[in-house]
Amino acid sequence: MSFRIPALMAVMIFLLASPATAADLDIQPGDWEFTNVTRILGDSPFPEQTTTNRQCITAEDVARGPDFMELSENCQMSNLQISAAAMSYDMVCKENDMEIHMQAEMRFQGNRLSGLVDAELEGPMGKMPMRTEITARRMGDCP
Repeated sequence: MSFRIPALMAVMIFLLASPATAADLDIQPGDWEFTNVTRILGDSPFPEQTTTNRQCITAEDVARGPDFMELSENCQMSNLQISAAAMSYDMVCKENDMEIHMQAEMRFQGNRLSGLVDAELEGPMGKMPMRTEITARRMGDCP
């Protein structure tokens, strides 16, 4: 399957335009490790997929808001709600003859964050419901 949820889009979307600023979000800049565990729900032959990656997030990155994260032109976000400690949003992305509908909820705890992204992929093979559990922790200062 060539259509995939971008690895950090679900995690870093909190940096999009909103009334919150870097000082408002309960996120500490630094070297972060993100782990995403994705499961296909229902009777599926696809195994669980776990990805782990690291990213340096600076105070400037967070303060730049929408300039930090470039959303694909194939995606539309709605119902964005954000506070210092939490965020939720809906998103629809279309690519080729596939469409994915997502609902996400994130919780920020200073040096950790967690969240869930429920998604339904619609494509040539029909509908495929997925759930991604996101955890991240600040590992220290950026290298």
